[in-house]
Amino acid sequence: MRALFQLRRIRRPYSLLARHYDEALGRENFCRTRRAFERIARELDLHFSSAADVGCGTGLFARYLSQRWRVPVFAVDRSPDMLRIAQRICPGAAVCLLQQDIRGLRLPRPVDLITANFDTVNHLLCKSDLREAFGSIAGNLNPGGHFFFDAITPCSPLPSSRTVVLRHPLRSGEVEQHLRWEPRSRSIFVRIVRRHSRFLPPSVELHRERPYSPHEIASTLLNAGFRIRVVLDARTLRSATTCPPRLIILAQKRMSKPAI
Repeated sequence: MRALFQLRRIRRPYSLLARHYDEALGRENFCRTRRAFERIARELDLHFSSAADVGCGTGLFARYLSQRWRVPVFAVDRSPDMLRIAQRICPGAAVCLLQQDIRGLRLPRPVDLITANFDTVNHLLCKSDLREAFGSIAGNLNPGGHFFFDAITPCSPLPSSRTVVLRHPLRSGEVEQHLRWEPRSRSIFVRIVRRHSRFLPPSVELHRERPYSPHEIASTLLNAGFRIRVVLDARTLRSATTCPPRLIILAQKRMSKPAI
């Protein structure tokens, strides 16, 4: 009976975390991503008149793109729970919410910029998924449009086959991340535990992510029709000359060849 009770408290990914995501993780990650994006946009004189944020989560970055850059934005996520939070966060902004899987991304119209932040591409669990997603993203960009994203690499500081616990206090209770890196399966297993109080049992979500090497990312981008403009170490925001734990990448869709 106890095992059955435990099983009933395991929720689908982001159904539990959505309500607490920004307080526990989202705002801090948004600030880091915004800083990196603004630096790249400034240094490369990046211009765009439309955008989409895929794996948008609670919509913080989509709202930022709309308000700071004054462009219409499509905010795309496959989690209905995250999109419900995004709907509350983006009222009045020129943000259109879409529930889609990025492997089959179909925007109402092509855009000049697509972003995918905080492990979005690492939720693609095999190389064929990555190829399909990058191809879909390219297909929804205007020629010359840009793709800005981050990615976890296998050069992770997580110890091999040991669980690391990160605790994020909330106004009420806390969220724990139990992270386990398994090199053989090239997977990071994530157990999200929401502790309400000592009187209530915790709720649990299970996630899995796949780190990708710089070579895997680069070759998949090139095959999808991109050229790579910037590769940064996400921690230092300097050019990545080795294999840091997390990369930030700006790629550009190649211009269409003129008809002969």
